[in-house]
Amino acid sequence: MATLVVMAHGVGNETEGFETKWRELIEQTTSIPDDVVVKGLLWEDVLEQVAQKYPIISQQQASLLAMLNFPYLQQLLASDVYDLARDALMDVLVYAGLDDMWAYIQAECSAKLDRLRRDDNGRLLYLESDTLLIGHSLGAAMLPHLVWREAKNTGVIPYKGMILLATPLGIQSPIPRVFKDLLQRLGKIHGGSRTKTLQQFAKRWSMGGANRLRIINNENDIICSDVRFELPGGKLKDLIPLRQGFDPNEIAVLDKWHPGSIEYIAFGERKISSIAYNHAVFNYLQQPAFITAFNRMVHGGEQ
Repeated sequence: MATLVVMAHGVGNETEGFETKWRELIEQTTSIPDDVVVKGLLWEDVLEQVAQKYPIISQQQASLLAMLNFPYLQQLLASDVYDLARDALMDVLVYAGLDDMWAYIQAECSAKLDRLRRDDNGRLLYLESDTLLIGHSLGAAMLPHLVWREAKNTGVIPYKGMILLATPLGIQSPIPRVFKDLLQRLGKIHGGSRTKTLQQFAKRWSMGGANRLRIINNENDIICSDVRFELPGGKLKDLIPLRQGFDPNEIAVLDKWHPGSIEYIAFGERKISSIAYNHAVFNYLQQPAFITAFNRMVHGGEQ
């Protein structure tokens, strides 16, 4: 059976067909076999619906952004860069905030993913074992939650593979009792601490074979790494006062239970003007780490 590649976007205002540009970039660095079908999982509409449905979110956003020193960042950063950082944290808050909200988003995204594997008449075209998942930014947090929910019911992760780019899964909540971070949400599905959750997650991927999970984070990316940026005058400062990336113990757990599953790469500069560039999906898709992972999962080898 042919392979289905499903791509899930992150924060922003993506529209139908966003995956076309992703595919075009991939095709510049590697071949995509004729029997590989690429589809986009568009879920920006779901996030927007939830944000409008729960006015309480605006209050939580205001409190969280103030806590994270965003008023200072607004003075420091160019408007487009500030909007990227603010919108990223807002979408994480919307996604992970309230129990019923998170459950609704998961259910909607799960239904979208199921429809992508079927034709217009509902006939199944692609098995989960023939489906490769690729997520960027918040999409690289939503997809792990989807497959982990399935694993709770079936005991296995059935998908062909998953590549996560710039995942904010490592972000640690500044107020865990009020705002659940993304690993807390993942742990709530099966139970367990951050490290225990990551251990079980990586172990389940390994049950289906090697090289099925790949997490690729740019160590200069403010969304998925703790990085200090150069301020005017040359001073280095961590602009968001919470941990965005996995800690060394969490990285070791992932690598132990699914060897090679996580890799930190470096592109861009540790300058404020490079914040958007360092997070952009188009730059991730051109990195050798992604090309190798994609080739291995699609072709079955390095190529």
